[in-house]
Amino acid sequence: MTVRAIKLVIAFQGTRYEGWQSQKNGNTLQEIFEKHLSRIFKEKIILFSSSRTDSGVHARGLVAHFKTKSALPDNKIQDALNYYLPQDVVVLSAKTAAVSFHARFQAKSKIYEYQIWNSRVRPAYDLTPYCLWVPARLDISKMKSAAKHFIGKHDFSAFRDSGDEERDPVRQVYSLTIQKKGSMLTLRIRGNGFLRHMIRVIAGTLIEVGRDKMPPAAISTILLSKDRRKAGPTAKAQGLTLHKVQY
Repeated sequence: MTVRAIKLVIAFQGTRYEGWQSQKNGNTLQEIFEKHLSRIFKEKIILFSSSRTDSGVHARGLVAHFKTKSALPDNKIQDALNYYLPQDVVVLSAKTAAVSFHARFQAKSKIYEYQIWNSRVRPAYDLTPYCLWVPARLDISKMKSAAKHFIGKHDFSAFRDSGDEERDPVRQVYSLTIQKKGSMLTLRIRGNGFLRHMIRVIAGTLIEVGRDKMPPAAISTILLSKDRRKAGPTAKAQGLTLHKVQY
């Protein structure tokens, strides 16, 4: 039978999971998917993802793919997965792609959002899992000014955490916007790829700028330093969501 590549678009709340990628001791999304896919197809299925999200990070548009010789229709694959998956995970679409499709290697860019609840009063229960609460007043104009320094092709060594040293630290950020609606501040970043905790370190650094702990122009100096110690803290995972992967 002909081999097919099946492209999945997946959304999940990452609170209960130790990230996407399988590991020896951890409740990971890859393991959950591969278990149910192997059950559905009655063969060993290996799933490849566009992104290795960290523990606690959410997704609205993570892309993954697997190959199979099964003729099971796309809609039946989606229905079967959504039947078995836990309620905080859902397959938004399942479609047969070109057999050469690869969710990771063919991705052109990724869009993430980091949400900050900037209010003296903590966020309501339905927002708490998806944002970082910062009660201190933030200067949005200074944060926007600082954000401009991240745009372009840079060595982001100063904005990655340990465990990622072997990867090329040069990344291209196409856009980084900051919008405020009520008490919710949303950082939206699009780039060709991101290093370990890179977006969370950027968010933590922009919060420091907003709190007047460092000037906006310091971003360029920090980038050139390639020194992680000069950037801000790593913002907590729950504020981060993968929104879209572009091909």
